[in-house]
Amino acid sequence: MHLARRGYVLVLLTAVLAVVAVWSDDPQLARWWLLPAGLLLAGLAIESAVALRFAPTARLAIAPRAYLGHAIEAAFTFANGTGRPVALEYVPLAPAGFAAHTEVHRVVAPARGSVADGVTLLPVRLGPQSWPSLPARLRGPVALAWWSRRLPIEAQVVVAPDALRRAVRARGMGGGVRVRRVLGAGSELHQLRGYLPGDPLARIDWKASARTGELITREYSEDQHLDVLVAIDAGRLSRLRCGALDRFGLYGNIAARLAEVATRHDDRIGLVVYADRVLATRAPARGLAATIALRHALERSSVQAAESDPTVAAVTIRTLLRHRALVILLTDLDDASVAHQLARAVRLLAPPHLVLVAGVQSGEIAQLAQQLAHDWQDPYVAIAAAEHEARTAGQRALLTRLGAPVVAAPATRLEEQVFARYEALRRARRV
Repeated sequence: MHLARRGYVLVLLTAVLAVVAVWSDDPQLARWWLLPAGLLLAGLAIESAVALRFAPTARLAIAPRAYLGHAIEAAFTFANGTGRPVALEYVPLAPAGFAAHTEVHRVVAPARGSVADGVTLLPVRLGPQSWPSLPARLRGPVALAWWSRRLPIEAQVVVAPDALRRAVRARGMGGGVRVRRVLGAGSELHQLRGYLPGDPLARIDWKASARTGELITREYSEDQHLDVLVAIDAGRLSRLRCGALDRFGLYGNIAARLAEVATRHDDRIGLVVYADRVLATRAPARGLAATIALRHALERSSVQAAESDPTVAAVTIRTLLRHRALVILLTDLDDASVAHQLARAVRLLAPPHLVLVAGVQSGEIAQLAQQLAHDWQDPYVAIAAAEHEARTAGQRALLTRLGAPVVAAPATRLEEQVFARYEALRRARRV
């Protein structure tokens, strides 16, 4: 309970009359302070009973499904069943899956009516989200005080990975069925080129290699149908923020949108979510059903408070893939302490698979290494940042030497660069 302006006026009047009674010799003024004090206490007692029995009800008008990182419009509706208007203040609390709101909203519900207050909500975490009770303050009928109440909200929203915002017509069959499977390369020779690390041995032209003294690889012109598997790191470092979302949310959006692109190319798409253990798996499949299954698996996944172990994911991936595939590993590249684990995972997968390692490149550490010193601690901070950058660069170089392309980009450009590398590998027939 918090006094309103009218309640403070009565408190002030009581205090003034009490002081006057102490200072005055007139016995008629000795009890005047009891009048405002009595009015205040009686009014508070009445308001307490009314606020407890006739509190308005609240509900949330919101779509049952939201997309990660895409703001949605909602409205809190307050229904007043009494014969007088009710003023209330509330904080539009949201579950952990939405960005927090801390500003106080004030509305007035009309007598025997309802009022709606619109809010904009930003989903920042995947999965089902149940709404908590709203903390609210109701102004009493005689406006002496604000009475605190918890208004229950019965609403649940499922936060799903975001989708491509442009219209995409899937070229694959809805059920993922086709007449035959194309094994290996196509039948029509397109060109000969120099061997690149990771090219399958079956595509090497040994006669041309013998003539030139260097390994030569055949490229074919028939369209490919690739197997693509996205492995997402859900360890504790994936909770780091990158813009409005954390890294796990960013990786989930990339995987869901890549599934739409793969469906358009009639490629098969699969998923592995891991931390210190494997959390979710989806074997590569084709068509819209595979995209839907991947999105549902992401909705049920969350970040774990444990260190990531990519070797565990690599072992699971080998059991899921029956043919050479493109494995896109979305993980943290800033932590140089996991370099040996990433290298071990790449060695487990390549060959026969081609591994693409992608992650967020933090620009703050690079800025610390380059900034001018203004304090005696700044040189030490710059040296530590430069050493961290050197270790991270060494980790990326090691993965590249193992035949794994590396994509390190800011959060705003990571999806674009991963998609571009996927298309480039597809055109170059590296898989």
